[in-house]
Amino acid sequence: MMSTDPVGGSPPAPVPDLVGGEQRFLSVVKQFFVVPMLIALTAVAIFVGVRAMTDDESDPVQLVQELRLQRGTARWQVAFDLNARLTGDAEARRDPRLVAEVMQAYRDLQASQDPDDARTRAYLVTILGTLRDPAAVAIVAPAMHDRDGATQVAAIQAAGALGDRAVVPELLEFAASGDPGLRKAAVFSLGLFSPRRMAAEKRVPLDVPMECLAREAIFEAYRSPVPDVRWNAALALCRWGEPEAAEGLRTMLDRAQVEKEIVAGDNAPAAALADDVMVNAMKGVLELRDTGFRPILEKIRVSDRSAEVRRAAGTALEALGS
Repeated sequence: MMSTDPVGGSPPAPVPDLVGGEQRFLSVVKQFFVVPMLIALTAVAIFVGVRAMTDDESDPVQLVQELRLQRGTARWQVAFDLNARLTGDAEARRDPRLVAEVMQAYRDLQASQDPDDARTRAYLVTILGTLRDPAAVAIVAPAMHDRDGATQVAAIQAAGALGDRAVVPELLEFAASGDPGLRKAAVFSLGLFSPRRMAAEKRVPLDVPMECLAREAIFEAYRSPVPDVRWNAALALCRWGEPEAAEGLRTMLDRAQVEKEIVAGDNAPAAALADDVMVNAMKGVLELRDTGFRPILEKIRVSDRSAEVRRAAGTALEALGS
């Protein structure tokens, strides 16, 4: 969940949007999810090159067709850029041709053993989550068992974005996994099945027994000794409106503690990932509408060493009101 802004000599980043996070499912490197650092660093490293290869004004369907003509690294770079384009372009997401094109592109690569094609599959599954078309479950559900770990994680996340109740039993299984990557992805997705989100999107809510199982799974992950599993569980609890998440958010807003836990988990650079953890914690604060966090946010706004985090704190304070 690193920022996809170019690094080095770039203009100041815009004020983070902490309020509109429920309106769309963002990419595997952004929004309410702490991803493996390798994916994040790869995305940042190639971002400028990707922008040079693709045209922001290109028709998204043309980009999918271009992706199918490419090979190797060039193919997954186009997929990455397409998702970045779609997350910020609601009109492009409404193209009725797009879901079928992306699904076919995924099928074309399903049997490939090429590592670059595996990475492309991961981004294509993420795109299907971004598009949030119910038909995509036909691809996303089996992809939750893909042989490629990154594709599997992307599919588990996308399943939550699609909001199809049929995937919840499998998400519950992944939430109990001994693999922290699968577990945190599943917890992230279970958070997206919160009653208020299902109601806001006019989806049929989970039945009471399944809702109880989902809630229990998130709380169990919240007790995990693995930091990013626990952090994602805290954010999922915020989506469910559970005030118990506040304790976890306070830890996530403590830079020293977060960086210590990141170092203990052998992730680097700790400071950059800590920025993302703190910004996501602020999104959680807004989910809870907890004004008790104002003193913590005020301190961060004036003293944190990251300009992005200071801006995010200011935005959160404004959203919380006086």
